[in-house]
This record gives sequence, C-alpha cells and structure tokens, in this order.
Amino acid sequence: MGHLPRTTIEAVARVKITMFGPAHLRFVDVIEILSALSDNENMETAPKDYDVDWETQFTREKLQTAIPNRLQELCDIITSCKTIGTVDPWFADLVVKLLISVSRVCGDLLKTIDQEAVSGAAWNSRNLLELWVWLKYCATSQENARRFHEDALRDMQGLTDALSKLHALQGIPNEFEVPARMKIAEVARDKLGLNSLDSDYTRVADAAKGIGLGDFFASNNKFLSKFAHPTAGLVLGIMHQSEAHRNLQATLTTSGLFFAGQCVIALEEIALAIPTA
Repeated sequence: MGHLPRTTIEAVARVKITMFGPAHLRFVDVIEILSALSDNENMETAPKDYDVDWETQFTREKLQTAIPNRLQELCDIITSCKTIGTVDPWFADLVVKLLISVSRVCGDLLKTIDQEAVSGAAWNSRNLLELWVWLKYCATSQENARRFHEDALRDMQGLTDALSKLHALQGIPNEFEVPARMKIAEVARDKLGLNSLDSDYTRVADAAKGIGLGDFFASNNKFLSKFAHPTAGLVLGIMHQSEAHRNLQATLTTSGLFFAGQCVIALEEIALAIPTA
C-alpha cells in the first residue's frame, strides 16, 4: 500500500478537532469551553491562523494546570459533601473515581506531547471521550449511576469468564475460578442487594445513545480508533508519512483536551447538584 493522499492527512490535521456532523468544531471552540475552567490566561493571544506550535503549547499548559487544578477542587468539594452526609457515599465514591480516571488519562495524554505518539494521543483522547459519556450518563439519573456502579462487578464476572476460557484453551486447571465466582456472588448479594449477576454490562455506545450523544460518540470513536489501533491505514500508510505526524498528533491531542474540558464541565454539574448543607 502506498502513502495515503497528502491532502487527506493535511485535511485531518488542519481541522484541529474533528467532531463530525454538519460542521467541524474549530479550535477556537475549545477555548470557549475551557473558559469555564477558571484559567483564561493567554486566551486573548490565540492566533487567527492555524499555528501548531501555539496549539501544542496551549494544550500542554491546560493539561498541566487548568484541568488538574479544577479536578482537585471538585474532588475536594465532593469529598466534603460525603463527609457532611449530603450525598450517598457510594455515589460520591463513584464520581471521585471517575474524576481520578479523568486526571490519570489527562496525565497520560500530556506525556504523549513530547513524543512521536500518534496512537498514544488517539488512545487517551478516546478514553477521555468515553469518560465524558460515563459522567453524563451517571449524572442523568441515580438509576444510571447505580447501573454503572454495579457494572464494576459485572466486569469482574466477565473477566472471570474470559480467564476460564483461556485456561480451557490451554488445558490448564483453573483453581481460582470457583472462589472467584463465590466472592463475586457474595459481594453482589451483600453489597449490592443482587441475588444474581450476569456479565452483560452497559456498553458505552448504548450509554451515549441514552444521553443523546449516540451519533456524536460513534463518529468520534470510529475516527480516534483508526489511529489508536494498528489498522491497515495506520500501519501501511499514515505511520510512514512522518512529515504529517506533528500536525496530526496535535489534532488528536487537542481532541483529548476538548473531551477533558467536557469531563470537567460534567463534574461541575454533578457537584452543583449536590446539596452543601
């Protein structure tokens, strides 16, 4: 396979954030969204023409300062509400753990900026997209939040099923399967009040549909997955066009910053909905 058309790569790189739909979201839209993060320094200095150096530095600064600082403030607010008893402990723990995941993935995305890591940038950006969906999903209703809370155990059930099949394929006795299944059933009964549990967890695509982001998620997920996974186009084409990597990676990283900003906004909405006294 030869190189992909140069115009294709340039088009992807220069839209800066590809959001799919009738129109592409411009990089300036990220600036407007991030104004909610209480760190507007240098907002007025954004160049009108595309400048990959400016974009890279802007993204670096927001991932280093604005995002983690606001996440810590929100974590403190939610933890305080849990301490004074204005929010159910399980819900507070769920939100804080989602928040910690956002923080961790932002850190991972930040590390890719100083590397040639197109796939790494795409992978972390896609993870932030999924975390945004889960935050919006859990914020929509207590029922949704409880379902996601219970899905942690369903994931453990699915993991146990997968390990059982792996042992069977290799012809190796699985001495951990019985105690693992007993422990899962015990936790489901005693902690979650469930008499039975399957491994049918809620798919993130279904969660996105349920909150009105189905098409938006599907398009962005497909786009980012083309770079996150060793697809034929990536392996045989894009990865051999080194001159396009910098702009393309900046595009993917800024996409991640956009989704990180949306995660913060979703967390803001959750925190505001919790009584403080």
